[in-house]
Amino acid sequence: RIVVVMGVVMGVRVSLPVCCSAGCGSSRVSGAFPLQFRLSPYSSVRLSGARHRHNSSYGKGASRCLATSGNGESSSFKQMLSAEQILEIPIERRRRTTAEECPFCADAPIKENDSRCLGICRLPTNVSNPPQYFPHELQDCADAVNLQLKAMRDINDPRKDHGVQVLYEFAVDAGTMERSRYFGFSSDMYHYDHFQGKALNHMNGLVSCQSWEIEEEFVRDDGRTQCHVKVLDKAGKERFFIFIMVVRSFGKWENCWNTHRLFEAEDAEYNSKYLQFV
Repeated sequence: RIVVVMGVVMGVRVSLPVCCSAGCGSSRVSGAFPLQFRLSPYSSVRLSGARHRHNSSYGKGASRCLATSGNGESSSFKQMLSAEQILEIPIERRRRTTAEECPFCADAPIKENDSRCLGICRLPTNVSNPPQYFPHELQDCADAVNLQLKAMRDINDPRKDHGVQVLYEFAVDAGTMERSRYFGFSSDMYHYDHFQGKALNHMNGLVSCQSWEIEEEFVRDDGRTQCHVKVLDKAGKERFFIFIMVVRSFGKWENCWNTHRLFEAEDAEYNSKYLQFV
């Protein structure tokens, strides 16, 4: 039989298998650990499921190794296992892995690395379902703007931050490695999680807004379409946003209206320091 000693060795908490035999003066760790636990008379160490005590009251130089189990019975440990035998003892799993708990990965096939993880549940926002609103060839410029505003008004319908996911789906630069001025300032658009944080911060006037109105729509000198939108935010304050829209000429949303730039204007005249850069 094998027992386990719980203790601290050189400041490190250890749990080591220990084998004892009758008449031993010390308890030696079998296997690859060259350590000995020398026990003084009547000293005791706590074992898993038992109390282990060395009692030297049976005469000078004589010692006795006893183990008292839960039912009070005593027994001697005479068999010592090798390191290979110790390693063959199965370790009881105390908790289920993340992949077993995760609703996305629980039924997924095991991959070459013996993992079921699909990588979509690392963050709550990383969901596999596509957004309810997305670009379409039948939409005009106003339709594309209105769908994004509607999604931001009902931002958590049907799931948390769904409205931000819709903005990302309509964004021209979504998923690209190059720097973008989607928000007016230069930033990356490669990671959705980065986009989500910036959108919730800089587009907070659109989150759960009460109403909106497209006040003006015109074609810029560079061929892009600029939309001026007045928004009544959730606090009842008027906010003003600028959408710069284009029709995609390639990619997933070819021939669809997408958002090239989206940022908040500084006043009701739709002035912004970013207009000269975008």
